[in-house]
Amino acid sequence: MTTKADIKIDYDHSILSISNSLLQHFNVEHKYKSLSTLDNILAENYKNVVLLILDGMGIDIMKKNLPENSFLQKHIVCSVSSVFPPTTAAATTAIHSGLPPIASGWLGWMNYFPQYDKIIEVFRNKEFYSGKPIEPPFPAETLLKYKSIYQKIVEQNPDMEYYRAFPAFEPDGAKDFAEICAKIEKFCNADNKRKIISAYWTEPDHAIHYRGADCKEVKRILRKINRNLKNLAEKLHDTLLIITADHGAMDVEQVQMNQYADFCQTFVRPPSLESRFVNFFIKDEKKAEFKHLFQQYFGEDFLLYEREEFLASGILGNGEKNPLVDGFLGNFMAIAFGKRTIWYSTGELAFKPMIAEHAGFSEAELQVPLIIIKQK
Repeated sequence: MTTKADIKIDYDHSILSISNSLLQHFNVEHKYKSLSTLDNILAENYKNVVLLILDGMGIDIMKKNLPENSFLQKHIVCSVSSVFPPTTAAATTAIHSGLPPIASGWLGWMNYFPQYDKIIEVFRNKEFYSGKPIEPPFPAETLLKYKSIYQKIVEQNPDMEYYRAFPAFEPDGAKDFAEICAKIEKFCNADNKRKIISAYWTEPDHAIHYRGADCKEVKRILRKINRNLKNLAEKLHDTLLIITADHGAMDVEQVQMNQYADFCQTFVRPPSLESRFVNFFIKDEKKAEFKHLFQQYFGEDFLLYEREEFLASGILGNGEKNPLVDGFLGNFMAIAFGKRTIWYSTGELAFKPMIAEHAGFSEAELQVPLIIIKQK
């Protein structure tokens, strides 16, 4: 049985360490431990350094969907931990910012913002439970804004250039992964200047959510990504390609909290953050009842923390707490260690169940690869 003593994240050997290795190599001040394996590789001094994030491609996902002798599998240097929660909003931000969630303030997919009195999908700038767009200014561009590691690197190294290869949700973004690879090739060969290149792709995460962690569609997507990257590597020179993932995923059993009316009557407002890392705002007079009902309905798959206990655990990482965190967190936080995931609906939007999820505490969700491809 998983206990609270088991819920620990190795931030000194994590995706956060990858970012801090880059900062260290390019002589930028950094607060967190670098990854010695990557430090030694960066010391070989490549003209182009590319950091590619493949959303959801955890170690377990790779084992399930790629042959052992595949190009990507053969280039895994080691496994590293994601941050907590292992979910896109928190984990990609940790990579791009070089900060753990406690310091960046990026805690999950949908945060409660007291400034708006709304639960907001930060990436999409809309209310989570209704789908209604929010009015600007948007929290990601104001309250949660940060300076990226890439900005810091080029500021410290004026002879360097910074490029991005991202999907079509950005201006001039790529429509498919082949275009991501084409952009990386173009940027690397643009001129003789040193470059830092940030790249990101939304798969296999999207397919995993709706098709499952081990299915034909995910296999097809990952094998195509594998071929594209093998072809890309053959076209690169004096380039270090660092590939990792923000998190992994696992197949889950979906449970809607609404079926437990007595439980939902303890809420001040709907839950926030994630379905496997759930944040609750509970009426003061209902706290004891809430704890009893939570253990009764969900205790086999979740560990329940009171607010101060959770903050003291260090699971969000160490360092100066972002001032927004206190407003985001309610009275209780629940962390999944079993197979179930719990969702709530206000009835404004249709409930859309997913086959696989992440943001909980399991090896499948937390362990991601560090893949290194050297092209001299």
